[in-house]
Amino acid sequence: MRTVGEILKKARLEKRLTLDEVEKRIKIRKKYLEALEENAWHKLPSLPYIKGFLRNYSTLLDLRPEEMLAVFRRHYMYEEHGGILPEGISKPLNEPVFRFTPQNITVIIFVSFLLIFFSYLSFQLKTYVSPPNLIITRPAEGELLKNETLEIKGKSDHDAVVEINNKRIALNGKGEFSTTFTLQPGVNTIIIESISKFGKKKTLTRTVSVNTEISPSP
Repeated sequence: MRTVGEILKKARLEKRLTLDEVEKRIKIRKKYLEALEENAWHKLPSLPYIKGFLRNYSTLLDLRPEEMLAVFRRHYMYEEHGGILPEGISKPLNEPVFRFTPQNITVIIFVSFLLIFFSYLSFQLKTYVSPPNLIITRPAEGELLKNETLEIKGKSDHDAVVEINNKRIALNGKGEFSTTFTLQPGVNTIIIESISKFGKKKTLTRTVSVNTEISPSP
């Protein structure tokens, strides 16, 4: 009985094809084609690759792939379950690195869901344990004023509650606030507090001085 390699080689020669031509047409490296025709299975990658090579090569040569695989199994059935070849590091030219199988897609969806869930959980936890942001753009610490009217401006989280010297201040949609306070001559301490919806608080203070006797700059 003829071997797989003998059948492949005879069919190729009848079609007057060179191994280089076959390589270009079915994208299997020439060294693997030679190994198939020589029955040199130790020169090939793992068993699934051998079966794939046989299918593609047989189809090109107008041979019946299932019959070729049956011939292959008859010769090597006793070794098939034990793995007839070690895993190779080379792959066919058209073999993708990653295949989108239903199992792989399910794993990708599941892992993506876990990443999104834990990212959201981490964000919520950080929001819960962290105080709100609070930035005061005016006045500067230690600022010296020439009149008793002071504009206080700043920014916090849009859903926070801001109080200045225990007076609640309205925020716009961006979390910005601006209000005017009347101060007393001398040193004034301004306490600005921002309270998150979870009750976390951040406090900043500004100490400013009012001296109405300062002459305006010429």
